[in-house]
Amino acid sequence: MTDKKINSQANEKGISPVMAAVAGAVVAGAAVAGAIIMSDKKKRDKVIKVVSDVKDNLNNKKDTIVNKATKLKNITKNTVKEVKKI
Repeated sequence: MTDKKINSQANEKGISPVMAAVAGAVVAGAAVAGAIIMSDKKKRDKVIKVVSDVKDNLNNKKDTIVNKATKLKNITKNTVKEVKKI
């Protein structure tokens, strides 16, 4: 196949070689930035603390939502029982 034919097929599928190159550069840049940040002990500890705090916060919110859902379920059950009595 010629390069022209390959490029034509790629464009028919909506794949832009320029966009693929830009996406690759962004991913590579993010990987390098992550490696630089994680190479420093203080920064690594900060990242670990932030991730831990976010995890704890999400767990607390999850517990709150589960409690509210359980209360709503019980209220709904009681309401259905009352309606069935009528």
